This record gives sequence, C-alpha cells and structure tokens, in this order.
Amino acid sequence: EAGLPAEPDAATALRDGADLVTASGDKLLGGPQAGLLLGSRAIVERLRRHPLARALRIDKITSAALEATLQGPPPPTEQALRADPGAVRTRAEELAKTIAVAGIDAFAVDSVAGVGGGGAPGVELASAAVSLPESYAEALRGGRPPVVGRVEGGRTLLDLRSVDPGDDSVLRDVVVRCGS
Repeated sequence: EAGLPAEPDAATALRDGADLVTASGDKLLGGPQAGLLLGSRAIVERLRRHPLARALRIDKITSAALEATLQGPPPPTEQALRADPGAVRTRAEELAKTIAVAGIDAFAVDSVAGVGGGGAPGVELASAAVSLPESYAEALRGGRPPVVGRVEGGRTLLDLRSVDPGDDSVLRDVVVRCGS
C-alpha cells in the first residue's frame, strides 16, 4: 500500500477479513525489531494468555522504543516509499541548478531506487537524482555530514527519494563545499 507494488499489507489483510496478521515491527513501522500480532481482540487476547507468550514477549526497552515509534513522526522509509516521482524529479532539477551556479557540473536525471532489505528485496521505484562528476563520490563520503551516493555510468548519483526535502539545502551545501 505504501508505494510497494503487489506487496500485501496488514491493514488490507485485516479489512479483507483476516482474523490474525503477524508482522515485523521494524519492517512495518521502521522501529525496533519486534513481532507484532494484529487482529481480533479475542484471538490476540487468547494468544497473550498462552503460557509461551511469557517467553516470547518483548522487554521494556523494546516496548518503550515501539511506543516512541508509534507516537513519533512517520519513519523516513515510509516517506520515501510514498514519495511522488514527479515531485522528486522537480527537487532534483532545482537542487542541480543551485549546485551548478557554484560552477559544478550538476544536472537532474531519472533514477531507479531499490527498496531492498527483507521487506521488499528487488523492488524498484521510479525516482530522480542529481548527477555529479564521478570524483565527487569519495569527497562526499568524507563531507560534513557524510553523503553516500552511487557511481553509475561514470557519474556520482545522489538519489533524492530517500532524502527529506527539508535536507536539500544541507545536501547542496555539502556538495558545494566538496567542489571548492
């Protein structure tokens, strides 16, 4: 549902009539590793009362981290999955223009972002990146803050799908400092 094609999600499974859905807390919420049981109150309560539940329950620290995750802002991964490719492309064009003003060979390119990990291995999403000379890859890794791009076709690509729009100016400043 959150931008992953053909990927089942817990809310849809429950809406479609499932009595119980199991999920991984870190993959579903971006929080701590925890097994989640979602479903009808009667079934979840029955499982909670089972003697094995004591051996499988999470500790207080994990519980606090899970609560903080649920009460905090949406995780960056969710924002990245829901990002509109057109809006990401517009940001890449604007950012590339501001970098080029500093005399750096920068331009926007279409890109493909890999979701990867255990949640969606091999899933690719349309994106956009700022393309810089290949030599920037190493300098950016040593920047303040460090920036990790990928080298592709003799260029360093900074894919913006997973970059919060509020951080674009920080990214621009790091690139310009590396070009000085």
